[in-house]
Amino acid sequence: MNNMKKSLLLGAICILLFSGKALSGVERCFSVVYPAPSGFHNNIVFKFDKPYYCGQFANGDWWVSADSSNTVNVISITPQEKNGLNGVEINPYSKKKQGFDKRVSDYDASLKESFPAKVKSGSTIIKVVSVKEGKKKCRPCIQFAAALTVTKKVVKNSTEIFRPGYFGDKKVFYRLNDIENKIQAKYSKRLARFSIERLARKYGGIRLDHKEGWTGEYLHPIDSMPSYGAALATENAEVFLRLLADDFDYARPAHRSVLIDYVQMGIDLKSIADMQVGWPADGGHSNGRKLPLLLAGWLLDERDFYKSSRNTVFSEDHQIYRSSSTQQVLYGAECSDKEYWRKAMFNSGNRACRDPYGFIDGGGQEIGQAYQFCCTAMPWKYTALVIRLLGLERLWGKPEFFQYVDRWVNEGVVSKPDQCAAYSGDNNGYGKTFGALNGTCVKGGGRSLAKHGLYKDGGHYRSKLGDKVWSKVGGKVN
Repeated sequence: MNNMKKSLLLGAICILLFSGKALSGVERCFSVVYPAPSGFHNNIVFKFDKPYYCGQFANGDWWVSADSSNTVNVISITPQEKNGLNGVEINPYSKKKQGFDKRVSDYDASLKESFPAKVKSGSTIIKVVSVKEGKKKCRPCIQFAAALTVTKKVVKNSTEIFRPGYFGDKKVFYRLNDIENKIQAKYSKRLARFSIERLARKYGGIRLDHKEGWTGEYLHPIDSMPSYGAALATENAEVFLRLLADDFDYARPAHRSVLIDYVQMGIDLKSIADMQVGWPADGGHSNGRKLPLLLAGWLLDERDFYKSSRNTVFSEDHQIYRSSSTQQVLYGAECSDKEYWRKAMFNSGNRACRDPYGFIDGGGQEIGQAYQFCCTAMPWKYTALVIRLLGLERLWGKPEFFQYVDRWVNEGVVSKPDQCAAYSGDNNGYGKTFGALNGTCVKGGGRSLAKHGLYKDGGHYRSKLGDKVWSKVGGKVN
């Protein structure tokens, strides 16, 4: 059991009101506390008007059962909401607006909840602790967050059940079942220089990941997750990769805890995807969500996770494509022709636009750098590695993803052959000396020929473990 969950359990013992015989781990609570990894001053405490039946889910999060009125009377949640900080939402549902912190874009005070209040069953209360009030600029702006689920009935044997996804009002309960039987050793632990126990520190509270677009990182709790998508993607791949070493043992509390937390993350992502929220192509911001969602479904043997993944948008799917011009798999997100050239002409705009003519990797004059080298290539490499080790390429559903990864690792940037003219330096030359002309490009000697083959197997957000395992298996697994 990791330190957070030990603290959580000890804190709970201090506040539980024991009365009579426990029902399969069910007790009565006047209040529950969520200890923050960042320190007790950031703890979140829910207080009720009377003792209610309560318990913990598999990941340690609390549930509390409604009374005969089908509600739980929550009299307070500390730290209290004040001046637009430390907000609370019940069943968050908006992919844009939020009532957690006024310093984050799209703040809507009407979404926040005030207490005391009677909360209906079928609700998830999301409480956040904002970073210091005096800090006007913050990125992210949330330190810690917790989820309390109000259930209609007592949840017996709840430590064998996952907390339902926090987003929206549909609450689905998944059981642990035999998730441990899916984890089979794929490589020797000698390749790993860090313990599985260390990974338990990466999960301290709920991961809020429902605000669509790059501003969503402002709501990522510092105690629980990386703020930037590239870091999140590498971590999500590396954590699961570490579980595939031959020292994984589900009977060990810390090992079991990491696997459970990983699946819980996937369940939360599913609840978000089911509400038509996605993680669209946005440089490196939106990477890393598809992997845990799919793996959670695979581990739970729940096919509805796969349907959820097909009904939403993932950055990994929309920043690569097969060119109709050359049949190569190239990098870049969809943009207009003028948007592609805007970066060269005015040094502003989208830095990850695909080549509108389909000859070379996207990014314009920053080809290979933004965002391939900086923020996507390495996280994608490790994501592809996990999927290949498990033999789940078909489940991933986009073979071009793996082809692109292999190409980057073995060949680097594609910038030729290219029959288009480079930017001439004269903005008035668009459509004449460079850019679009009669549905294709102004012909010329190529835009970035010198960069062809650069950055092979290069990039930031690296994982030493990922590189070692890739080297061992050659990036290809039968």
